[in-house]
This record gives sequence, structure tokens and C-alpha cells, in this order.
Amino acid sequence: MRLAEPDMYFEGGLVLLDHGHWVESAFLHLSRLDVTPGQIVKKGEPIGAVGATGRATGPHLHWSLKWTGRLVDPQLLVKPEENPQPGPGAGR
Repeated sequence: MRLAEPDMYFEGGLVLLDHGHWVESAFLHLSRLDVTPGQIVKKGEPIGAVGATGRATGPHLHWSLKWTGRLVDPQLLVKPEENPQPGPGAGR
């Protein structure tokens, strides 16, 4: 866990995870943080709750992934069975 900040102006609740091997992910607009800086986070462990904090216009999770400092589409790393389809009302 690199950073856990509950109230950034644009990002709102923000968590930055360092995965090692120059991979880092950011989770923004969280309404609750369940982690602290320096904490080791295991697969499946909650890091927070989706929200509409910061400059968000509605509840959602902004998830970004960087590898060697460059943005990468995080969906490329999610197995299809771990990537559920949006439910009713998604994208409205």
C-alpha cells in the first residue's frame, strides 16, 4: 500500500497500490478506505467502497494501472470470468 488518502480534491478517496515489478494501480472516488499506507494487501481483501467523492458526478470506481510509469488498460489483465458484465442501469 503506497498511499491511502480519504479526501483529495479531484480524486476524493484515493488508494495507490504498488504491485511490484513497476506495476502500480490507483482507485479513486472511494467513499471509505479500508487500508492504511504501508499495509500489505492480499488478493480479495477489501481496500475501500465505491463512492462519488472528489469531483465525481456520480458513484463509480475510477481504476487506473501504470506499468513502468505508463498508463495501461487494466481490463487487459482481468480474466474474462473475473470481469462481470455491467448490471441493469449501468452507464446511465
